[in-house]
Amino acid sequence: MKKYIIFNLLGLFLLVFAFTSCEFETAEQDTSDIVSPNNKPTVTVTSDNTTGILQEGETVIYTIAFDQPIERSVTFTPTIGGTSNDEDYTIEAVTLQPYTTSVQFPVEIFEDYLIEGQETLTLQLEILGIAEKYLVHPSTVIAPIELKINDFVDTNKLVINFAWDNDLDMDMLVYSDTPTYPATLWGTGGAGSGNPEIDHSIWLDDPTGDYYVTILDWWEGVDFNYTYTIMYPTGDVETFTGTFDGTNYPYTSFVGPDSWDNPNAYKILKVVNDGTKFVVTAL
Repeated sequence: MKKYIIFNLLGLFLLVFAFTSCEFETAEQDTSDIVSPNNKPTVTVTSDNTTGILQEGETVIYTIAFDQPIERSVTFTPTIGGTSNDEDYTIEAVTLQPYTTSVQFPVEIFEDYLIEGQETLTLQLEILGIAEKYLVHPSTVIAPIELKINDFVDTNKLVINFAWDNDLDMDMLVYSDTPTYPATLWGTGGAGSGNPEIDHSIWLDDPTGDYYVTILDWWEGVDFNYTYTIMYPTGDVETFTGTFDGTNYPYTSFVGPDSWDNPNAYKILKVVNDGTKFVVTAL
């Protein structure tokens, strides 16, 4: 009788061992599947602009996509470089939400009338969260984004940037001397506190004839070097440089605004508007 009991116990032991061994192997296999990189999404970035060239005032949209959804969110943060100033654009981190496969990443470039020439903007999208980095496929490499940004071109306006080389607050005014508006103050946009000052008051659909770009005399009695950078409606840029003689004033002038105590506005550039194009000459 004892012999049969021993055999029964031995059989029971072997059955339990076999069952436990099978469970152990299954558990090992499940764990291997969970950590496999094949279960992690790959990342692609595409754009609605294939040239990489933008004009100020435009927005380019990038789409960040997973090849399969996951149950966690992942945030993509841009590292920004290049020659463009941070006042020139809006760029923010974006988050791809759980159970989705794409998110849009917009890059908005602001429009202004500052003539700067072509600038560059470089972006590197990164997953900065330590835990989030391990949610994507380990072979994922996000290529840097490289953009070239051209100045905004207004196809109806003459854009004038006036810069100078002293620390004083210099100003320019624009006057019409057309048959329709003779000796008339036309634009005061260049009388602010910046350097350069910016004016875009002369339009192609303004009355045809002559306009003048002037420097105001604030009774400073100083000489200084100046640069006028002109952008035409075609996008072409022309530069005029010179030295303002604040002692002898060898210029013709308009009388400045009454509310500004009538400073002399000395003619520096002449602009001829024929309704289809501008011709600018230095006086």
